Amino acid sequence: MNQVELLAPVGSWEALEAAVQNGANAVYLGGKAFNARQSAGNFDEEELKKAIAYCHIRGVQVFITVNTLIGDEEFEELGKYITFLYNHDADAIIVQDLGVAKLVRDFFPDFELHASTQMSVHNREGVELLAGLGFKRVVLAREMPVDEIRQIAESTNVDLEVFVHGALCVSYSGQCLMSSMIGGRSGNRGRCAQTCRMPYTLVNMKNGQQIKNDFGEYLLSPRDLNTLEHVDKLLAAGVKSLKIEGRMKRPEYVATIVGAYRKAIDQFCEKGIQPKLDQRLKIDVAQIFNRKFTKGYLFGDRGHKLMSFEKPSNRGIYIGETLGYDRNKRRLKLQLSESLAKGDGIEIWAREGDNSGAIVEAIFNNGNRSDQGQKGDIIEIPFKTQVQGKLPVYKTTDLSLLKRAKESYERREKCIPVYGRLKGVIGETLILDLWDDENHYVQQESEYVVERALKTATGEVRIHEQMAKLGGTVYELAHLEMTVDSDAVIPIGELNRLRREVVGKMDRAREKYHDRRHRKLQQSDIKLWIGNKNNKAEALLKLNVSVSNMEQLEAALKYKVDRIYYREFPTMKKAIAMARDHGISLVPAFSRITREEEMDSIRGFVESYGQDQPIMVSNLGILEVAKRFKQQRIYTDYFLNIFNSGSVKLLQELGVQEITLSPELTLKQIRRILDNCAVSYELVVQGYLMLMVMEHCPVEAVMNPKQKEGNCSRCRNNQFGLKDRLGKVFPIMTDASCRTHLLNAQKLCLLGHLSELAEAGITNFRLDFTIEDSEEVEQTIKAYRETLDNLMKQQGILGKTAVTFLEKIRQQGLTKGHFFRGVE
Repeated sequence: MNQVELLAPVGSWEALEAAVQNGANAVYLGGKAFNARQSAGNFDEEELKKAIAYCHIRGVQVFITVNTLIGDEEFEELGKYITFLYNHDADAIIVQDLGVAKLVRDFFPDFELHASTQMSVHNREGVELLAGLGFKRVVLAREMPVDEIRQIAESTNVDLEVFVHGALCVSYSGQCLMSSMIGGRSGNRGRCAQTCRMPYTLVNMKNGQQIKNDFGEYLLSPRDLNTLEHVDKLLAAGVKSLKIEGRMKRPEYVATIVGAYRKAIDQFCEKGIQPKLDQRLKIDVAQIFNRKFTKGYLFGDRGHKLMSFEKPSNRGIYIGETLGYDRNKRRLKLQLSESLAKGDGIEIWAREGDNSGAIVEAIFNNGNRSDQGQKGDIIEIPFKTQVQGKLPVYKTTDLSLLKRAKESYERREKCIPVYGRLKGVIGETLILDLWDDENHYVQQESEYVVERALKTATGEVRIHEQMAKLGGTVYELAHLEMTVDSDAVIPIGELNRLRREVVGKMDRAREKYHDRRHRKLQQSDIKLWIGNKNNKAEALLKLNVSVSNMEQLEAALKYKVDRIYYREFPTMKKAIAMARDHGISLVPAFSRITREEEMDSIRGFVESYGQDQPIMVSNLGILEVAKRFKQQRIYTDYFLNIFNSGSVKLLQELGVQEITLSPELTLKQIRRILDNCAVSYELVVQGYLMLMVMEHCPVEAVMNPKQKEGNCSRCRNNQFGLKDRLGKVFPIMTDASCRTHLLNAQKLCLLGHLSELAEAGITNFRLDFTIEDSEEVEQTIKAYRETLDNLMKQQGILGKTAVTFLEKIRQQGLTKGHFFRGVE
């Protein structure tokens, strides 16, 4: 039990102190670039050095987030940054990008790698693949239940890290393109605009009807995760690290939440059972920030137990209701069910329209001015907004809690016991040894030669008193051995100097965690590593089609396509046989989310169809299965977020023959990758891009709010969508495993730019069909087939079929994605 780690979020120096002083075993933080929380304060290089030293001295590890996708043009700067982190003793880096992992593995093989939750790892094989690449830890997807985590923990030596508290993404992390495609701010680049926290309305796309509900409009906004009372189950499941979310939260939040989990962990480790936690502690945890709490998918919360439909931001805690408003005095009358103090923040929840809030400037109790109101009191407070009727009141800020939280790290220092041995023999130099419980040992020898006292010797009590003066340091003297002649005289100034010098040595000894040789990575090393110019050979332009059901497959088989990807696993065998009869290669395209039960079926399928059956890989676990069964033709989908040459090279090492590039790349970035790496590439050029994949079902939430069994199949006909404030409708598609895929409101269409992509070196062009009917499938294939045939005949103009199709798509609304605009 002593091996469990409490991992705290840090977005500023004050938050770092809050985390360390409240009991974090490790912290995770980011530099000014290459991290997924660009809106946090973050740390420059000098601050990073200081932070690592501060933590190491106090026995706390530091993990640096390098968890964004990296473009080829950024690798030289990234190489410098990782070199800096390595040379200054960072304990590990957290990465999302396979290319970053390859860079670290190739140049810094002893630098510990942690797989970010942005890697979307959610099955045993995914963990195994990363272990083979040198990863020491995997942050599992937040959708995983504790039973599946236990199964993975029992099968691997890789440390498993799990989020236990804080904000949740509604989509599987690393699989969300919504912020990117709507506003150009990519979550994969640390710029998420939190589009999931915006209001949406469920609509029937067949008739345009808006489907109202009485519980709220924030259909994609999850509650905050809180597993404080379930620490025992997580530790019993084999979780190594309990991770708190919140690098953008205030330091007082970090102090409060870290302190609460520290108490829960310590009590469990002491007693061996989940302790009953103090009610005041649980109230503090809710008060500091909550969107309502959920136990999350970890412990089976779904639907209304998972989501915060009414409000996407902090709600505070309920403290009473309004009783009336005095317009002359501009005072609001409240009945309190919890205490309220001057300086606290409150919010009044309106039945319609916007809520109103204020900082409490004064409290009037029975006409008397007061600083506080207690539970049961009827009070009045100054309030500018007129409020009618009885409305709920929430305390959003508790000033006394903020003060207590701040004091927890400003007024106390985490003390480390040290042990000393002082030798003071007349005629010899004074020597002080110092050591701690972690086997750090230092010695300092004074230039002072001990003399015999002419009058009064320096007694042991006085010596101990001076040696114990460790205020202003992180140490406390637990024990001091003394071998000092009874008639020796030692000046107090010498004792003080010796103490300061040996403490400085102990600091430096504790700062250094790793025995690393200083590295210097040259720009030429990075350039050579990225790759040389690739002399692209002439190749046929291929039209590949991805279909999601049997109707689309039948339509696609009528036309000349080079390859068909098929996504519906229950009818996969039938689809393969049909395509074989038409002489067309059909490639099983497995879902990007395949949990343990699904993996059993996929393993059996891959084994039964043999090495010659090509497969499309959408997550790292399926890639590991393909490797294990020595598949000869492995293609990767865009869900793997391949954004640079390093990722391409790593996939080549793993046996991949063809790679679908990320739809977040620009044409310029695509050209650069193709120039550097000789492999077959594919690009999605047409279709509704999948913006999210969720276990949450907004259709069920609205249509079946009580979650009655047998009443949740309404989404199967793909007729629903989510309408945003601007009137755009994002179609909802449900797969065979009842997962929700949210599609872009506009179709991607690059029909008019195929020649540019072909010139860049793209040879495989994919049409991605999701909710299209058979007629649209046929029209789309004909337009693209005609255009590619013209290109191969050196005829660059669009044919009649393509022109007609393009005009129709323009009228419906299309997007060219990021190929010409890029992402932040």
